[in-house]
Amino acid sequence: MVDYLTLLTTSVAITVGIYYVWSKYKLNYWQRLGVPTLPTNIIFGNFKDSIFLRISPGFLLGRLYKEANDDWPFFGVYVMQKPFLLLRDAKLIKQMFIRDANIFRDRYFSSRNTNDLLGSRNLVSIKHPEWKYLRAKLSPTFTTGKLKQFFSLMVETSKFLNNFLDKKFKERDLQSIEIKEVCTMYTTDIISSVAFGVSTNSFDDPTPEFYVRSRTPFIMTLKRTLQIFGIFFFPWLGRFYNHSFFGKDTDYFRHVFWSSLNAREKAKVERGDMIDSLIKLKNEKQAADFKFEGDTLVAQSGIFFIAGLESSAVTMSFALYEIARNPQVQKRVREEIHECLKDNELTYDIINNMKYLMQIIHETMRFYPPAPIIDRMASEDYKIPDSDVTIKKGTIVYAPLPGLHMDPKYFPDPEKFDPDRFSDERKHEIEPCSYMPFGEGPRICIGLRVGLLQTATGLIRILNNYELSVDPKYNTAICTRNVFTTPNATGIHLYLKKIKT
Repeated sequence: MVDYLTLLTTSVAITVGIYYVWSKYKLNYWQRLGVPTLPTNIIFGNFKDSIFLRISPGFLLGRLYKEANDDWPFFGVYVMQKPFLLLRDAKLIKQMFIRDANIFRDRYFSSRNTNDLLGSRNLVSIKHPEWKYLRAKLSPTFTTGKLKQFFSLMVETSKFLNNFLDKKFKERDLQSIEIKEVCTMYTTDIISSVAFGVSTNSFDDPTPEFYVRSRTPFIMTLKRTLQIFGIFFFPWLGRFYNHSFFGKDTDYFRHVFWSSLNAREKAKVERGDMIDSLIKLKNEKQAADFKFEGDTLVAQSGIFFIAGLESSAVTMSFALYEIARNPQVQKRVREEIHECLKDNELTYDIINNMKYLMQIIHETMRFYPPAPIIDRMASEDYKIPDSDVTIKKGTIVYAPLPGLHMDPKYFPDPEKFDPDRFSDERKHEIEPCSYMPFGEGPRICIGLRVGLLQTATGLIRILNNYELSVDPKYNTAICTRNVFTTPNATGIHLYLKKIKT
């Protein structure tokens, strides 16, 4: 027994010693390259608070950005023992993400589960050169002409939101509602039409099956949290755990996609949406290296649906929250809406004249960037300009938006919600690549303009008819489990008061 305990103690001591030496070596990676770093934990690196769900990863990187020395244009961090490079200088980001985009052409963020083509073969995850080919084929879906077609659809769909609120406030003029769910129903109805070519009314009672099933990817269980964390920081782990993009509802969305695509092909009718572009892609004679068929086609609709739905819903709900907190902002934007609309129907040209509303949306995304981490991966060794540092091929670099967007060097008095930062008179003061909620460079979000347009349309529908104030019984906070920016489980509760006409 004594010999057994001695052997066990010795084995544990040796294992701990080996781990300590290995970890110290790994956590000296940046020092060996001459890159400055912050103090690290020998087990968790710089990510202890995120691993223990105290703060979301994107906002933790923003905090590290603020803790770094002001004269550091970049510095090294560790997720566990994995090294990443954080960028703090907008000029350097512009150089790497735009001018040297041929080197930083791929995202690190991806699903590596080869059994889940919906997760690994979509426009976000796919690598060069397939990405370049696919992006060129999908880009015509988002021209100005197509946007105008989408807009008429948005206006019609937004009437579901109007009708829902009219019924809810039929007997009482003042009520507290959880606004994030309302915004999610609204964006689901619009994006389902653009991405899957189907019409649905998420405000129906009982709730439609499409809406219920579409919420599955956003239910943040511990397992789902670990999967998303792995996709962002350790994508190679995807090879070892079984997950799928839509979870248990994958077959349902496959059926929705193919039913819509086959019906469209049979009818020979074009609507200008993503289904039309994917039909053309499906029927093209592509080179052997660029086969886009089966789940690879479904994946493009799937990623546009998931990304466009949640990012717009989050932006819209946080915009309403900030408008509710800032009465002068609310008064001014409602006056603009009433002045532009008068007795007219909402049109594409009218919405583009609502400059203050767009300023509010941009300021909201400065405060609450839906995707707070912009990542790129070096495809070859790269000497960082104006430094003696050469990073190796495969190095992952991050631009942490909660750091950049809240840096007083780029945005004076950054904690103040000030939509006029984005006014025609002041927007030239914003340093390029200091504000980039949709990313930057060739891999900028393909649905940028669709997201802005549907967010603005939804805000107009609410602000035109209701006054907002914050419900003090609830505490609005960022979810600590999600890599993406979302409210916590409490949601965003606002009082809405019907405006009497």
